Amino acid sequence: MNRQALVTELLQKYGCTAAWNGQKIPVLIRPLYLQREEDDRYRCTAPCTFQPKTGDSLKCMGHDYAILRSDGVFVGGHRLYTWALLQMQDGWGR
Repeated sequence: MNRQALVTELLQKYGCTAAWNGQKIPVLIRPLYLQREEDDRYRCTAPCTFQPKTGDSLKCMGHDYAILRSDGVFVGGHRLYTWALLQMQDGWGR
């Protein structure tokens, strides 16, 4: 098993399923800052196949998120996984 497949397997086991561009992907979403209760920004870790653009939306566990920024973590010139900075959207799309 290669490293990319291992990351995907771990995300499937410990993460949750999210919807992005009509695809279902395993993700791990956690708060950006643990000490701030009112912060609506989150970190997302996803498989290397998840390559969103700024402004895309992600739906997970009944919440909508806007993607503020994303990039990959590379090992040996290959993308190992993707990280993204998310902002939770309220019911009004803001």
